[in-house]
Amino acid sequence: MVMIEDILALERAVWQALVTGDAAVDEALLEEGFVGLYATGFADRAEHSGQLSDGPTVAGYRLSEARLLDLGPGVVLLAYRAEFLRVARSEWEAMYVASVWREGLDGWRNVFSQDTAADGVAPV
Repeated sequence: MVMIEDILALERAVWQALVTGDAAVDEALLEEGFVGLYATGFADRAEHSGQLSDGPTVAGYRLSEARLLDLGPGVVLLAYRAEFLRVARSEWEAMYVASVWREGLDGWRNVFSQDTAADGVAPV
């Protein structure tokens, strides 16, 4: 049985890649057929990791209110609140994230992620 702490560690690794600007780590955590759904539209794996071509996009982040939903053998949905500070910005933002992870022969990979902006500004 997969534990929420294990999937949260994977999700934090994606966030940490955004902080360090490590596109290779970001891409390695996403399945080849990854689909992201954002306010700006859809993104595939190359587009998600490609956002790091000019370096880090996030200066800091906090994850809270995590919930894990078992979707079937080797597939889970992680839902949580993210508060984050974009690079070169001074105001924290908040959003809710739904992230689907699937276990394969080479470990867990993110197959789908959707961000929903939270009302208001995140507390510091």
